[in-house]
Amino acid sequence: MKTKLLFLLLLLATVIGCRKEDENNHSIELQYAVFNDKSNPVTNNQVTINFPAETKKELVIFGGDGTYSINNSDETKLAISKIDGYLTLTPLAPGNVMVTISDGRNNSYALKVQIKSQLIVKMNAKEKEGNIFDLMEFNLFSYSEKDFTLLDLTEAYDSLVWTCCNTNQRFRLLEHSWNSTHFTWKWSNCFFLPAEYKTCLQGYKNSKVVSGDTISINIANNKDFLGYNWKDVVRTDRYNTGYQNVFLKEYDFVSYAIITDGVPFACLYIVDHMNIEKPVFALKSKQILFDYMCSLYSKPTYSQDNVSLLTNYNELFKNKKDGAVPECIWITPKSKIVLLKEYDGVKEYFKYKIYAEPSR
Repeated sequence: MKTKLLFLLLLLATVIGCRKEDENNHSIELQYAVFNDKSNPVTNNQVTINFPAETKKELVIFGGDGTYSINNSDETKLAISKIDGYLTLTPLAPGNVMVTISDGRNNSYALKVQIKSQLIVKMNAKEKEGNIFDLMEFNLFSYSEKDFTLLDLTEAYDSLVWTCCNTNQRFRLLEHSWNSTHFTWKWSNCFFLPAEYKTCLQGYKNSKVVSGDTISINIANNKDFLGYNWKDVVRTDRYNTGYQNVFLKEYDFVSYAIITDGVPFACLYIVDHMNIEKPVFALKSKQILFDYMCSLYSKPTYSQDNVSLLTNYNELFKNKKDGAVPECIWITPKSKIVLLKEYDGVKEYFKYKIYAEPSR
């Protein structure tokens, strides 16, 4: 009995020892240090780091006997720090680096670290000078690659934003999330006020700005009225022309030119994109048009406070709208401009438009 009991104890000790040895002899594995309930293993023994957008990559070592040594094939491109089973990879320069993880039981893991050069996206302006209401065209291009795909772009950036620094307005060119991507590589914009606009392109990754580019656009107000020179208005427009500023989502400006009895005149009004009730939008459009003319030409020459406003309108303007009521008048060296209140008999509400004709 003693001999059998001794044999069973030795067998049990051997089995337990083998189990412990097997537990400590699992192959080495790597996972991304993302703390959630899901496993995040490194696939194909390869990690990619975008440089310099990503400042580090954190990994966790599993398996082996728990005593790890690290070999770094190129310390000029990659720095590695190890605390217990946690690795922090810090990129120093673009290139490929082999990292070998070994333990005391001859287990090893070879990791290929690809440090990719950051895809640097810049912007280009077709013209850097223009007039108000001119269509200014922009596009993106890359210094880093001759060609780049949308996948390359979304790996390098979470978003690309075009901003106008002196107005704090923003337009998103790239919006990327786990379930959707929106991208615009070519766009145009109409500027409605004369100024030097400092436009900036900013690339974001992990909520940080990782690239930027700046182009200044000079916009003048050198034509007779908005985008018109009266000598060029020789026939009535067949279509109305809309002008979009990508920073404005609520409305667009629209204009058209007409020749009546040999005299040109132009009309400016706005169209609503917010589905506001017509009477409410009419009042809003009145204020927008009034403020816009004041920003271009200062205060009106004749306003509603002037008792002779209607008389001035009838005497000054050759092209008059029947039944329309003048709200105010601006006189410039090249144009006579009036804000008119008109009644739309079909839709049964008042609307407001700007009309202009040559001063002489």
